[in-house]
Amino acid sequence: MNMKRRGFYMRAVALPTLALAAIIVAGAVAAGTVGAAAAAPTAQQVLDSMQMSGLLGGSGRAVVELVVEKGKQTKTNKVEIFRRDDGKGSSSQMVEFLAPADVKGTKFLSIVEPGAEDQMWLYLPAVGRERRIAGSSAQGQFMGTDFTFEEISLSEDSWKDYTAALLPDQKVDGRLCYVLRLTPKSSGQAYTGVVLYVWQDGALPLKIEFYGKGDKLQKVMTLQDLQKVEGGAWQPRTIKLTNVTAGSATTVKILESDTKPVSDEVFTLRYLRK
Repeated sequence: MNMKRRGFYMRAVALPTLALAAIIVAGAVAAGTVGAAAAAPTAQQVLDSMQMSGLLGGSGRAVVELVVEKGKQTKTNKVEIFRRDDGKGSSSQMVEFLAPADVKGTKFLSIVEPGAEDQMWLYLPAVGRERRIAGSSAQGQFMGTDFTFEEISLSEDSWKDYTAALLPDQKVDGRLCYVLRLTPKSSGQAYTGVVLYVWQDGALPLKIEFYGKGDKLQKVMTLQDLQKVEGGAWQPRTIKLTNVTAGSATTVKILESDTKPVSDEVFTLRYLRK
C-alpha cells in the first residue's frame, strides 16, 4: 500500500510508520477548514485535503518512544527520526534506533516520490550492510512492532491506488469527522479496505481502520493528545496502532521535536551505513 511544512505529527502511519508508521497529517480546503463552504465536499476533496507522511509529517527531527505490548510482555524502544518533505508529494525519512542495546544503530531509510515505487532500506549493525525492502517484503513486520514497512513510510501518495467513498459523519473523541471508505483499485494491496475518520476542523485523520479478507478488522490506528504547533497545524503527541488480529499494540510517543532543516546527507545510503 502506497498511503507542506507544518511540523511533526504521526499515520500510518506510524504510521505507521515508524508508522509506525507510523506512520503518521494536516491541511485544509479553501478558507482553512474542510467543508466550510455550503456544499458538502466530495470524498476525493476530503482525501486531497490531507497530508500523511510516515510517523511524522513536515520537515525536521524528533525523538520518539515506541512501546510494543503483547500480553504481559512490553518492550520500549527509543528512536530518532529525521524527515524532509517538499510539500509536493516527495519526502524522505531516516529512522535510527537509539535504545535498547540489542537494536541500537539499526536504521531505516525511506524515500517517496510521486508516481514511483517507494524506496526503502534497512541497515542492521550485526550484519554490517543494508537490505532493500521491496515487493511483498514491504508488508512485513517492522522491527518487532505492529507496523509494517509500508505503514511506517505512509505518505500522501499512499492512497493513490484506492477509490474513496464518503460515509455518514461520525464523532471521534467528541470531534466531528468525515468518514471515508477506501477500496483498492486492484488486487495486491495489503488491505481490502481502509476507513479514515477525518476531523472536519483540522483535516487530520483521528482514526484509521484497516480491514483484511472478509472485511475483517485487522488494525486500528488512533491519533491522540493533539497540540497546535508552529503554523497553526495540529500534531498528535501520541499515536497508537492496535493489532486486533495479533492481540498486540504499539504506542508512539513524541518526546521532543523541532523543525530545523536537516542536511541532505542524512537521507543517503552512505549515512545509513555509518
